[in-house]
Amino acid sequence: MLVALASVAHAEDKGWNGLYGGLGVGGGTSHSTWATDATLARLDEHVDQKARGGFLGGQIGYRWGRSFLFGMELAWYGGKMEERGDATLDATHPNRERITKVKDPGSLALQLGFGGSRTLLYTRGGVAFSRIELQAINHSFVNPNIATWEGTAVGWTAGTGFEYALRPGALGLGRGATLGLEYNFARMSMKDRTTLNKADIQVNATDFKTRVHLLLLRLNYH
Repeated sequence: MLVALASVAHAEDKGWNGLYGGLGVGGGTSHSTWATDATLARLDEHVDQKARGGFLGGQIGYRWGRSFLFGMELAWYGGKMEERGDATLDATHPNRERITKVKDPGSLALQLGFGGSRTLLYTRGGVAFSRIELQAINHSFVNPNIATWEGTAVGWTAGTGFEYALRPGALGLGRGATLGLEYNFARMSMKDRTTLNKADIQVNATDFKTRVHLLLLRLNYH
């Protein structure tokens, strides 16, 4: 899972209403599947890999309301979840490696929440996106034969979060700072990709799907 640092700040006169932005740091896990013809020249080799990694980024958003709030937020976190493993092939095809990288996850989401004088509880949902890099490597040669596919996965995300408005000067952060914890789940897919490996042979990566869990610790100013 993902643990990150960021959220929305709180001003005494406006409550949780208005523009906010901040930083986030945390971690996450991914479970990705895809298929390739890099070795057998047919799309029947299936790759199934789980990964974890850390992230650092930020978010900016706007909320309307007082006790009941509606908002919109754009979030992006730099980093990657990467897994390497042997290809699931028979013994006649040794030294094959498959790599899955889910990088720089982000989202554009709507929020619904209930806010008190210092606390905010909310749910969020919207569009999720992430950069994807896939590799198939044949280590049977002095110079490994590598095929790399890159693209953007897009899908949906849903999550929930909690924020607490700090007292002015608390932790040396100044007025209008909040600390929050947020969890998000996302499902994304990427269009099929074609590339040339180092032997100039056209190879494909198809049917990429991933499920991502993120846990974020967030610091915002309002």
